[in-house]
Amino acid sequence: MNLKQYILLALFILQLNWVFAQTKPNVVKIPLGTTVKFAVGDQAGLSSYQWYRDGKPMPNANAAVYIASVAGLYQVVSISKEGCRSDLSDGFLLIVEYADLEVLKASETRFVGSGEAFEYQISVINNGNMKATGIEVIDKLPINLKYMGTIGEPIGKITVVDQVISWKIPYLENNQKLILSIKTSAIKAGKIVNTVKVTAIEPDPNLANNVATDVKDIINEVMMPNVITPNGDGKNDVLQIDGLELYPDHNLLIFNRWGNEVYKSNGAYKNDWNGNGLNEGTYYYLLKIKAKDGTDKSTTGWITLIKE
Repeated sequence: MNLKQYILLALFILQLNWVFAQTKPNVVKIPLGTTVKFAVGDQAGLSSYQWYRDGKPMPNANAAVYIASVAGLYQVVSISKEGCRSDLSDGFLLIVEYADLEVLKASETRFVGSGEAFEYQISVINNGNMKATGIEVIDKLPINLKYMGTIGEPIGKITVVDQVISWKIPYLENNQKLILSIKTSAIKAGKIVNTVKVTAIEPDPNLANNVATDVKDIINEVMMPNVITPNGDGKNDVLQIDGLELYPDHNLLIFNRWGNEVYKSNGAYKNDWNGNGLNEGTYYYLLKIKAKDGTDKSTTGWITLIKE
């Protein structure tokens, strides 16, 4: 006996009415989190059944009706009271539709100082197989970050209230991506941890990618120590000048008390001078920096070299 003419799509659990497939191959689509019933139409003379998904028999799937929620190609074999098995029925391809939103946030990779403007980019993409609707991205800015506005003309509605940015997007088709660029500035130096979240109306099977965090180090202005103790204890073993990252075009020179040059960085200083080969005592430095506005600036001072 051949059951190809008997398998039918029974019903969506939430609708309580029979729905028959009309296309070939038979394709059934349901939203994530719902189910559909497949049933054998004419059960006369039959005693048991075996349902298959993607060509493999499913355990405990031996009734005339099978409730499905997992995507795949569903078919059935019937077994008569005499023990005869039918051919595999025509299949129903079940597609489970879902929206899988992913959000990313990234700050500029360049070094940034306190009070300096820089950009963040927030990206939202729908990795699912159906349209996502009613999307909202929430970005709670930390207190040491100042919002200065958006860049360009973003799609959607932007509102900012009490350091909270809300970006509402009507919909995203599957594989569609949108980017929001915002301009900010750091109120003070230190580490800025900024987290963004995205939600939508549709159920999302992967909540892990609905949240993203960016960590940005805001650099202090140049700070020159006045003592180094190169004794190998890991503390003040070299002349460590913080803040030089903000000014890549610089040069460092060090002189002894008679004005003789004892060190020259020949370009950007690598925080590696330890007074090797020199006697203890006071030395004098000249730090030449090209500022961000293109002007040349020089800083002078003294360093005490102590060897224990």
